[in-house]
Amino acid sequence: MIIVTGLFETPLDVAGLVAGIRRPECGGLVAFEGTTRSPNHGRVVVRLEYEAYTERAEKQLRAIAEEAAERWELGGVLAVHRTGTCEVGEPSVVVAAAAPHRPEAFEAARWLIDTIKAEVAVWKKEIFEDGEAWVGTDC
Repeated sequence: MIIVTGLFETPLDVAGLVAGIRRPECGGLVAFEGTTRSPNHGRVVVRLEYEAYTERAEKQLRAIAEEAAERWELGGVLAVHRTGTCEVGEPSVVVAAAAPHRPEAFEAARWLIDTIKAEVAVWKKEIFEDGEAWVGTDC
């Protein structure tokens, strides 16, 4: 089994990262790429800025990936997230699951992204043309 996790301050090489978890015994590989979008809620987004509690977030990404691998008997798992500045159109989070069959790959990939968004110590600030706002906080 291959597990790739981590935080990256530079643009993500999505194709390279996903290729890194391909396994010959896995007939299904599902990847999800979350990208910076504009507009959002009717406002023009200039960029995103991500901050993380690095040590905690890296441990959380690894634990989530390991749980997915065990739960769905995966051959490969990818769970990576950007930190720092992420321009519009750039990927900010990528997950992938390689499984012997497609249902498990789809289920695991969905669970990976949902769990990462809910639990990992990474915070997002949206920078708009007319201001900025932290997402998911009361700041």
